[in-house]
Amino acid sequence: MPYLKHLFLPVIFLGCLTARLNAQPLKPADYGLKEFSLQDKKLGLIRFYVSTENIQKKKPLFIEVNGSGGLPLCVYIKGKGFGATLNTFNSQLKDATKNQFHYIVLGKPGTPFCDSISTPNDIKHYDEHALISSYAFSKEYNQRLSLNWRVQATKKVISYLITHRFWNRGKIVAYGYSEGGQVVPSLAVADKRVTHIIPVVGSGLNQFYDRIIGWRIKAAHNEVTQQQAQDSIDANLKQIKDIYRHPESSTLQYDGHSYKRWASFGLNPPFEKLRMLHIPIYMIVSTADNNSPIYGLDYVLLDFMRLGKTNLTYDPCVGCDHYLNSTDSDKTVKQTEYTTKILTWLNRH
Repeated sequence: MPYLKHLFLPVIFLGCLTARLNAQPLKPADYGLKEFSLQDKKLGLIRFYVSTENIQKKKPLFIEVNGSGGLPLCVYIKGKGFGATLNTFNSQLKDATKNQFHYIVLGKPGTPFCDSISTPNDIKHYDEHALISSYAFSKEYNQRLSLNWRVQATKKVISYLITHRFWNRGKIVAYGYSEGGQVVPSLAVADKRVTHIIPVVGSGLNQFYDRIIGWRIKAAHNEVTQQQAQDSIDANLKQIKDIYRHPESSTLQYDGHSYKRWASFGLNPPFEKLRMLHIPIYMIVSTADNNSPIYGLDYVLLDFMRLGKTNLTYDPCVGCDHYLNSTDSDKTVKQTEYTTKILTWLNRH
């Protein structure tokens, strides 16, 4: 399911894998979505997709801000004698919210709704993770993608939906998964029209801190020596310093993303935005998450306690990984459970 280029990075959500010989769902309409687009002088082309369920009626808005990477919302893998479709949006959540809300998901800059990847392997031997991780992000994606682009593009979409009478003056919910979980706090601070946010397996502290603490943990577990850990941290800090020295560079790369992308998130630790908010927040975290480690997220709860703030619902998925799946031997999938919990929480707040 996930994009596993580097385990310490937030990753995109990949779900709804199908492998079959017949026609594949490759268009927005195949997923019950309608495509819209906006052209902006600064942001470029903004593509977004709205659920078609009662699209003519006014409803509250439920906006999904998905995870990291310049992948399309639909990826078609064509192999020897089979085709497989993967989605980088949460289609389960779309189906659960489309009656009560207008479900909306944005595309990434310079990225089509669907694109294809070929493999010479058959269905039993292909590796979707390797194929996905080798997908080349577009030049425009690398040039434009930043925290600010995602925030400003989403604001433009909200304005469009309000102006064109999609909204019933009810809730405007921003759900963010992984990288999106880092976007929605900044979005809510920048756009007071957002009434609720749901950050899921995002980050609490500066994203760069995750790798640093990861080396400390390895040393504590005797997986590396203390000196090896320190040497690795020193090398990493040197790279981080270079990113902050060139925060607008879209050509310099660090672990698969541009300096511009990294600097924009590094300059805006989520907990600093979260504590500015007074709207309801439902934060879902996973205790066995290697991609978005919980220790930085636990700090958010501690900070809210310090400030006496009561608008945070903090919900750890105990023993779960980055995809809300149990890491125990039974491999229980808890995504459906959390979809239900999200809707219950929204009905109560």
